[in-house]
Amino acid sequence: MHLINPQTFNPEILYLFDACCDEDSVGNYHAHDFLEISLVLEGESEYFFEDLPKTTIRAGQVLLFNPGYHHMERHIKQTSHQLHIGIKNFTLQGLPRDTFPHKSPILNLGRHQQNVLQIAWRLLEELYQDAPETQVLRKILISEMLVHILRGLDDTNERQPTSLTSRQQRQQKIVDETIYFLENHFTEEISLEQLAQAQFVSPAYLSRLFKDIVGESPINYLIKLRLSEAEHLIKTTTLSIKQIAQATGYQDAYHFSKSFKKQFGIAPSSLSEKKTS
Repeated sequence: MHLINPQTFNPEILYLFDACCDEDSVGNYHAHDFLEISLVLEGESEYFFEDLPKTTIRAGQVLLFNPGYHHMERHIKQTSHQLHIGIKNFTLQGLPRDTFPHKSPILNLGRHQQNVLQIAWRLLEELYQDAPETQVLRKILISEMLVHILRGLDDTNERQPTSLTSRQQRQQKIVDETIYFLENHFTEEISLEQLAQAQFVSPAYLSRLFKDIVGESPINYLIKLRLSEAEHLIKTTTLSIKQIAQATGYQDAYHFSKSFKKQFGIAPSSLSEKKTS
């Protein structure tokens, strides 16, 4: 398989949506800027694809939509139960960010198809759990699902060849290693110059390259990492706001509170009070 670098593979789950069709419905023809997995668990649904004729997708089938791939679905009342999963922030070697190497959106995974569906049912069980460790377990299950999809594509010869040039792969590697460093050292003082030096490139080049591939600068990415962890700590611990600020790389609690409110629309102290009310 050789597509996953275990050191830098860290997918972010955008949503898990348990879709039961209670009424007739027709979706919009649309595409995402992230990867979406759609699994038909029960019943059937009609799908429209940008490069395929209208197709009836039945229970047990798995769909995979890369960023920018247009599709639409039509349900008949009480005939379909699906699980939709949105994922971003991952790289497979030799491929653009958030992209899988499948030839068709309708997957043929051979012996791995059943493994993927079993994981989908386990994800549904976790979807309705409120325990703090649930988020971690969901991520583990989705990572396992992605591995089974890759193995299935290999087994059935449904995998596309590498689509990035050697130069693009080197650029992707720079960004992946920078993200890995940020995700593992975000509590420390980090500068753009430090990040660039580690990759033997200029700060301006790293900033431009990172933004082209990820969509934001390395420092903005760092800020979001810190604030996301801070939100998690507020919701799951009894640490004070000052302690949380320090634990996520902020030396100034006022600056932390200001940044937090800008990101989430609520002050950290208000979120903490809301948790205990």
